[in-house]
Amino acid sequence: MSYRCRESAMSWAYPHFHALAALFVLFSAGLSLVSWSCSPAGNAGDSRLRIDSAAAALMLKEYTSEGAPAKQPAGPLPKISFVCDRDSAVYRVGDSARITVAVLDTTENPFRGMCPYRVTDEDSKTLREGMLEIQEGRAEVTIETKTPGFLRLYVTVPYAAGNLTDLVTIGVEPERIEATQTLPDDFMQFWLAQKARLDSIPADVRRLEFDGPDPAFTYEYVDFQNVEGKRFYFVLTQPKAPGTYAVQMRIPGAGIYKRHVPLTTRPGMVCVELSIHDFPINRPIASYEEILPRYYRMINGRKERYDKWFNHDRQRYYYNAVILGLWRTLDIVCAEPAADQGRIIVTGGSQGGGLTVALGGLDRRIDYLNVKYPVFCDHTARIRQPGRQPAWPALLDVVERPELREEAIRTSAYYDNCNFARFITAPVFVAQGFNDRVCPPGGTYAMVARIRSPKMFYVDPPSAHVFTPKAMKESASLEEAFRAKFVQMPRSGERGSFPER
Repeated sequence: MSYRCRESAMSWAYPHFHALAALFVLFSAGLSLVSWSCSPAGNAGDSRLRIDSAAAALMLKEYTSEGAPAKQPAGPLPKISFVCDRDSAVYRVGDSARITVAVLDTTENPFRGMCPYRVTDEDSKTLREGMLEIQEGRAEVTIETKTPGFLRLYVTVPYAAGNLTDLVTIGVEPERIEATQTLPDDFMQFWLAQKARLDSIPADVRRLEFDGPDPAFTYEYVDFQNVEGKRFYFVLTQPKAPGTYAVQMRIPGAGIYKRHVPLTTRPGMVCVELSIHDFPINRPIASYEEILPRYYRMINGRKERYDKWFNHDRQRYYYNAVILGLWRTLDIVCAEPAADQGRIIVTGGSQGGGLTVALGGLDRRIDYLNVKYPVFCDHTARIRQPGRQPAWPALLDVVERPELREEAIRTSAYYDNCNFARFITAPVFVAQGFNDRVCPPGGTYAMVARIRSPKMFYVDPPSAHVFTPKAMKESASLEEAFRAKFVQMPRSGERGSFPER
């Protein structure tokens, strides 16, 4: 397969795409297909894989045990809500923030009684605690603000079946938060060398076309050779009608196949859906239960997931191969005749948001970035600025041996979005919630401050690591308007068969 690419920040690059979405295609020594009949196979002996709308929708609901939604408590729960005396929930140093706490009991009547509360910094260190007297369902807490950053108020309400805790987060001059991570002198040279390592390996691209739900689109499973003997996998969909189309590459959140990646189709767009791991993606969901243990191992007596592995070695760290895989994927997709290389969009949330920032800093072919609550922001925040919390995966919390800690700190700089952000040239839309304790807002503010290209930063104080419905709608509208300034897209309101989650 030939590659037809524009210049990237690292010369011409290869990003990675891996996606999930068909069920019974098994890869072993070669690529062997076991037909899964979602619709009639046609002529006798026709082994072409076909996935209809019902089957594709079902795939999005299938979970591995790792990704299954948590069980919800049975019965009614109390309701806790917070109202800050400033709608923005942002204060100046020295202000007194007044927060009204409203509580309804399990019968939705105003709660009366005593509730434990505590005020913490962003990193969960308790600064103050006590008992809050709730009268007629309401109480007020005053928080003194002393330094730039974020403060959290937790309130716990007792009820017959247990306790319910909720929180509110306020910002204190967050625009003054500075990244603690340093930029290595050889940061870009290191990544150029990694790209050269990738370039030396033949791509060995394999493609399997299949019939998807929408006859106006072609559907393909694509996989290729990556570094370390790994392969990467993705789903590529594109309109059958001749023409050139904008490219959207979506990078997923963390986990080992929480569910199947959708077969995304959008009018006027080439779409890529992927994961980040080195195993085939078009298999029955149950088969991934056998794969899960491969992505955990014991470190210092604890079972740790892939995101902590070899964090003391900048070339062996798990995300090295992931970033290189993303690069090569982008090369493959850019070589498609239908790909408009003036409209390359990369998007993702959480792990996907963090990798979107990283790829955006390395590859100038990208024309637009859409980032939600990104990981990898300011790994050294906790150790260099007490009170701050680093974003997931809290990389420096686990080191394989004590003597490797300093090397792990040095390695973290090569995988920190506060460094990748310096090199971004594409417009960037970033969205973040204040109540996010996985990817806390402090690191995202520090990262956004280092972006020099056009940017829009949307914050929603009530949102956690999943946005509230109101914030999802509001941020989507703002993002669409911001993107329209830089990238011409299909008409507003047009949707494909399976919109992005």
